Amino acid sequence: MSMTSGWDQLIEEGYAVIPSAVDVGVCEDALRQVDALKKAHVDIVSKNADEFGHLYRVVNLHLALDGLKRAFVENQRGLEVCDRFFGEPTSLYTTLYYERGSEQDFHRDTPYFSTKPAGKYLGVWLALDDVDDENGPLRVTPGSHVLPPINVEKMAAEIFPDPTNIPSMSMEGWNAYQGEVQKQAREHGLMQKNVHVRRGDVIIWHPEMLHGGAPHTNKVRSRRSLVMHVTPAGVPVYHIDVFFNPSKKVPTRAGWEYEEFQKRKIAKFDQVDFGHEYAVSINKLR
Repeated sequence: MSMTSGWDQLIEEGYAVIPSAVDVGVCEDALRQVDALKKAHVDIVSKNADEFGHLYRVVNLHLALDGLKRAFVENQRGLEVCDRFFGEPTSLYTTLYYERGSEQDFHRDTPYFSTKPAGKYLGVWLALDDVDDENGPLRVTPGSHVLPPINVEKMAAEIFPDPTNIPSMSMEGWNAYQGEVQKQAREHGLMQKNVHVRRGDVIIWHPEMLHGGAPHTNKVRSRRSLVMHVTPAGVPVYHIDVFFNPSKKVPTRAGWEYEEFQKRKIAKFDQVDFGHEYAVSINKLR
């Protein structure tokens, strides 16, 4: 698929599949590094692994493994689409590493990826295994990125006692918003679709794309993947408090620094988080 066709699919359907975007050898090298880390730090990773040894939702593992950083920069055709969407070079904000399906309900990312200016975010999903209906493929709702806008300030007034003092994290706010988007999608007759991919394929989704994870029915099979949350360098990313209060005064420049990796910028943080249950210093994993 050319950059033009990937771009067209992203704009028209809200997501794009870029076949063979990352060389299989790059994927395999990244996986070797992950396996080596798991063997070297059994005490750390075992608390996150399931009975088959599969890790779940490891945040920013790329900061400890150059192989995962390389997977980001080697996605040249996908990054061309992202660069065009942003109108400037794409940088890596955060990642999620999975070895099994997320099985998440349909949702939009925007409540926790609320950028200033708005819309300066894309999800980029790299398949590190072949993925079909058995091992938890990504689900998308084509066309959901152009559903009518939801009045989030009105919604906030109904949920939060003081709409000017909204917490940055709120399951009540998250569920209310996602429920309304799901309702809109049903009312507009939008269909859900499982996306089957091969190792090295990349899926890019629009910030307003309704997506989720299908059931991972064959638990023995892994579904290794790297979700990359990308923005232009310097764009700040906010959460529920800013999403539900768009007029809130916040800095318009990101508060984190970046490292340069093969001519792309990667945000610098100091921890790897395992399933939002515990975090470990990057230095302990090197």
